[in-house]
Amino acid sequence: MSSFSGSAHSRRPPGNPLLPRRVGGALTEHSTDVVILGAGASGLACAEALYAAGVRFEVLEARDRVGGRALTDYALAPGLPLEIGAQMVHGRHVVTHRWIREAGMTVRPWPVSQRALFSMNRRLCRVPWLALPGYPGFGFRAYWAGAHTLPHRLRTSSGPDLSLSDFLDREAPPVGARRIVELLHAHVYAADPDEIGIQGPGEEERRAAEEFGYRNFRLDGGYSELFRRRSRPYQGRIRLGTRVRAIRYREDAVTVETDDGARLSTDVYRARAAVVTFPLGVLKAGSVEFDPPLPEPKQSAIRRIAFGQGYALQLRLSGTDLKDRFGDFSLVWAGGPTTFHRPGVGRHNVPEVVSAFTVGRAAAARARLSPDERVQATLAEFSEALPAGATIGQVAATSVQLWPQDPFAQGAYSFLPVGVGPEERQVLAAPLGTSLFFAGEATEWHGESATIHGAIATGLRAASEVQAALRRGTAPADTAVGTVESRSEPDRAK
Repeated sequence: MSSFSGSAHSRRPPGNPLLPRRVGGALTEHSTDVVILGAGASGLACAEALYAAGVRFEVLEARDRVGGRALTDYALAPGLPLEIGAQMVHGRHVVTHRWIREAGMTVRPWPVSQRALFSMNRRLCRVPWLALPGYPGFGFRAYWAGAHTLPHRLRTSSGPDLSLSDFLDREAPPVGARRIVELLHAHVYAADPDEIGIQGPGEEERRAAEEFGYRNFRLDGGYSELFRRRSRPYQGRIRLGTRVRAIRYREDAVTVETDDGARLSTDVYRARAAVVTFPLGVLKAGSVEFDPPLPEPKQSAIRRIAFGQGYALQLRLSGTDLKDRFGDFSLVWAGGPTTFHRPGVGRHNVPEVVSAFTVGRAAAARARLSPDERVQATLAEFSEALPAGATIGQVAATSVQLWPQDPFAQGAYSFLPVGVGPEERQVLAAPLGTSLFFAGEATEWHGESATIHGAIATGLRAASEVQAALRRGTAPADTAVGTVESRSEPDRAK
């Protein structure tokens, strides 16, 4: 059976299988070679590659901006761009650095681990003290187990798959070691320790180009500015405020039905191929119709790969003594659902901001609270992590993007639960015929999922697949089908 075949047949009447279904008033039709669905990192990477190769394409984006799950707030703290989506650049050799250089922007190291504070019974333990043999909770044993022994066992585990929490219960490490592992192997995936598996993520870590625990960097001008600059050359081909309602595909053609959100008008895009870059949360929600339905293996991958819940609540503070009491720290964590970062660490003359990154079930629950309730719950958690007498000060202003409630994200990013391996990502990434292609961080199976550079890599991969498919067909006379250059660095991105 062709890989194009769906698991169920469409119930549409006989006739043209790509006939659009009118959902609003006026209907406008467009024709191109490729439609890219989504203007996040993967969609823009795909667009860049096709633009360089001279392929006709349109990018359809439901939001009123490019960037997807990357979004920067420039107003809350003047002089300090604040990421309320993707937080940082992970790794030294990833493709994101080349994108940043070519855009004329810069990064600075973000010393997350070097200046981190772990809260143990409201006592803050500094990472440089971890090697002191007698230090309670974070002595040499705890540090070595959390940073080396336990991660090695996670990467090499060959027994029955376990959740991370069950694995740690079995290993019974010192409490400090457990904190390190939970932070680096669950919290960073926007998941709770009992949600994430050990074998699937362990395999991803073995596949990754850079060893887990890589260096991190902050983008000086913010991710929003990076994506604005990168998309300028083909800005005229990006259709913002365009919601995809249905994708009707056959072996060598596709029709994408869209509307403006209010369903006052319908636009139909006819193309030889479409690249789907929707977040996994959108695919899980089924808010976009596929006709015929996606094949069962792909539907199964969508169900089985998990999607984390998380958001960053930026708090601009006044009257705080945190830096004076605890130094220029980068992070405070007490093992709860929220890590508290200082995005201005190492910088002078910028407002004092604490970025509260809440993940897992608590993120989904707090996203449903009122703004005041959400801030109060976050401050209460922060207060419990600090020694008695610490002055948080007053919250002068806040900024947040609630990704769990965002209809175009419906969560943070993907991770592998118990019993699911990277091969499910390959199934999700597999093209259907020569008309339907898939990209996005959830389709990255080389250990680089849940990152901007992983998303970029999948967009480049999809662009190459589309190019190969177009070359196998008969290209329209006005379309120059070239070759997509590899955009990856020698050390593949994460």
